[in-house]
Parts: sequence; structure tokens; C-alpha cells
Amino acid sequence: MNNVNKILSSTAAAVTKLSGPVVYNAKVAGQVAKQVYIREGMAPPTGAQFEAAKESTLKFVKSARSASTWKNISKEQYIGAGLVAAEAYAFFLVGEIIGRRNIVGYGVESADSHDAHH
Repeated sequence: MNNVNKILSSTAAAVTKLSGPVVYNAKVAGQVAKQVYIREGMAPPTGAQFEAAKESTLKFVKSARSASTWKNISKEQYIGAGLVAAEAYAFFLVGEIIGRRNIVGYGVESADSHDAHH
């Protein structure tokens, strides 16, 4: 039990020691983001912009149903779309690795080890 207390106290000390720099860096990042937001004249999208995006998406979906639309796309556009899809898939995989905290598989107990508990 004494070892657990030592580990907990050293962990608490480490977290306390790191909290200052983490908070400071978060505040700096927030200020930088605020300055970029102001300088670039950024603003949340308006209702008209949402409607324009909706109309554009609907137009794309309707045109995608036509075979002639797909015939008019160049080889470079197909390659670009494939690269974007590969990039999105890579980000998904990185998110999965971060989420499960393991490169391969999930830490699931087998049915045999579960039965041993009962």
C-alpha cells in the first residue's frame, strides 16, 4: 500500500508540475488563433452561405447520378480524389490507434478468462 501512495504522490507532483506549462501554452494558442481569426476577417457562416452550400451539394448529388458526369472527369481528377480518400482513411486509422491506445486490435478479454472470474 505504501508503494501505491508513493506512486500516486509522484504522479500528482508530475501533473502539478506540468499543469503550468500546459495552461500557458493553451492560452498562447488561444491568443494566436484569436489573432488569426481577426486578421483574416473570419466569421461564422451566414444563413445564406448555408443555403448556398446546401444547393451546391444537392446539385452535385443530382449530377452524380448521370453517367455522362463521370465520363467527363479527367484522369488527374480521379487520382486527386483517390489521394483525398486515402488521406481521409489515414486520418481515420490514426484516430482509431489513438482511441484504442494500441496499434493492433482492442484489449478485449477472451471468453475463457471471463469464465474464470465466475
